[in-house]
Amino acid sequence: MRLTIVDNLEQLLAVLPRPLQELLDADPRTPELVEVIMDLGRLPEARLSQEDATLGAKDIGFDDLEQTIRRIGDFGRDNRAGIERTLHRISAIRNRNGQIIGLTCRVGRAISGTIEIIRDMIEGDRNILLLGRPGV
Repeated sequence: MRLTIVDNLEQLLAVLPRPLQELLDADPRTPELVEVIMDLGRLPEARLSQEDATLGAKDIGFDDLEQTIRRIGDFGRDNRAGIERTLHRISAIRNRNGQIIGLTCRVGRAISGTIEIIRDMIEGDRNILLLGRPGV
């Protein structure tokens, strides 16, 4: 069985503020990235497959959020947006006035070549619900 993973990670990194892009570009753990959390007034975080890491020493400001939002575009009524032609998802957290005060940028990965493990279940006549942690 041969797995192919496509994550278009560079497209997700490109919407982040430049300092975060540079930190993630230099980090050898970036291929393990699951999501980046940017909450107003807090240090940005990288959630990796095996650990969490703080990104830099500067709290997220309105300018960081606004810069990222401009690069992403509009959010839907569900407070989610995507990056065209990728599986990445960006979720917005709003205050009670509707202002975005946090962003969670989740890496979407397409994994091809895994069907053989569950082919008999998929081709069967039953319903299937697959659950798992992000990044697994």
